[in-house]
Amino acid sequence: MRDYAKAPAMDIIRATASDDIAQVKALFLDYLRFIEAYLGQSLAFQGTDTEFADFPQTYDALWLARLDGRAVGAVGLKPFGPDTAELKRLWVARDARGHGIGDALCRACIAGARQAGYRRLLLDTDRGLDRANAIYDRLGFTDVPRYYDNPMDSRFMALDL
Repeated sequence: MRDYAKAPAMDIIRATASDDIAQVKALFLDYLRFIEAYLGQSLAFQGTDTEFADFPQTYDALWLARLDGRAVGAVGLKPFGPDTAELKRLWVARDARGHGIGDALCRACIAGARQAGYRRLLLDTDRGLDRANAIYDRLGFTDVPRYYDNPMDSRFMALDL
C-alpha cells in the first residue's frame, strides 16, 4: 500500500476582517522588499509611502491566500479610472510556490473586478518575473502601451473584462 502525502489545502478569501487585512499588508511589504532588492530601485514613485500609511484605503478589494491555514499570498484591486482598475502587488511566499496560488489569486481579482463593474484590468510587471508573466499571459492579459509614468522598463498589460 502506498503512503501518499496529503496535498496542502489552499484557501483564497476576500480580506475584509482586520486580521486578514493585516496579513495582506505584511505580505505586500514582503513583496515590496523583494521587488526593490530584485530591481535595485525603490518603488516610491508609485506612492508606496502613502499606500502603506493609509492601508488599505487605496484598494477596492484585497484577496488573501492561505496554505494549510498559513497566509502565503495576496493581491489587490486598485481603482484606476471610471471603468478601469489595476491588479496590484501579486505575491506568493517563496516556500508556497508551485501550488497554483498566484493563478488562483489573479482569477479571484479578475472575478472581483468584473463584479465591481470594471471593464478593463491593467497591471505592470518586470519582464524578468517569469512566473508572474506566465500567469498573466495564460489568463489572457495582453501587452499595452505604458499607461502611467514609470521610470523602469516595465511590461504593461491589460485584460478586457
